[in-house]
Amino acid sequence: MAGAFDLLDIRVGPGNGGSDDDLAGFNVHSIALEIPMSQLSRSGSTPTSATDPAAVIGVWATASRQAMTTRTASGQSHAGDWVQVSRLGQPLINEVVIPLALKDAFNGLEPTGDAAALPVVLDPELPRLLEALFGIDSPPPPRNDLVTIFLTGIPGLNQPPGVRPSEMLRLNMAIPPTARPSTLGVLDGDLAGFPNGRRLADDVTDIALRALAGATPLTPGFDRGANRRLSDGVDRNDKAFLDDFPYLAVPHAGND
Repeated sequence: MAGAFDLLDIRVGPGNGGSDDDLAGFNVHSIALEIPMSQLSRSGSTPTSATDPAAVIGVWATASRQAMTTRTASGQSHAGDWVQVSRLGQPLINEVVIPLALKDAFNGLEPTGDAAALPVVLDPELPRLLEALFGIDSPPPPRNDLVTIFLTGIPGLNQPPGVRPSEMLRLNMAIPPTARPSTLGVLDGDLAGFPNGRRLADDVTDIALRALAGATPLTPGFDRGANRRLSDGVDRNDKAFLDDFPYLAVPHAGND
């Protein structure tokens, strides 16, 4: 991920450590929850069929702060209404699709207000930068393929009935884990991976880069096969994930 944020320091070809992992050695604060599917489905039951409308859920997280902060010599205090200041659903949408000038507004929206973000998904800035900096040819706007992947879910996989475009992480809970997961998830035929939910080992940066460059089999009309080698050059976490809940890697010791 670090390479994608470092002035679009991407690689064309398999990464395999071809780029520095600027996040290696750092810990990420995480909240891990283990929740029965019956408590997540709108039917209140555990879906067993991938075609069950109740099998698809949408997930996003927000953070809020009180409206007023007062700083004095003795410290600071907070008062006023709680205001939403941050939001995340699909990884990297807020970071590399929503332009800087609109980030504050987007961070204050609920998914029900995402019609306001639709124009930037239909014509995102990143593909233009990829072409200007690296000569990478991406499909021209309107990018309805990105609306499908990022805002509505993929038909037959994780698109709920009657969906309206809204940015959230969608998961079909009835699709079982695969015995041999691919870090490229659905792009590599692994339907249990991103963008159908997100597993810890999924290479979401490479997947998102290829989606934005129009190099996925998910939307054939927009496919630029030559771009399927795009990568940020970082292919794995710096520490191995656990096999059991909470699955996250053991944190680095603070004195390290």
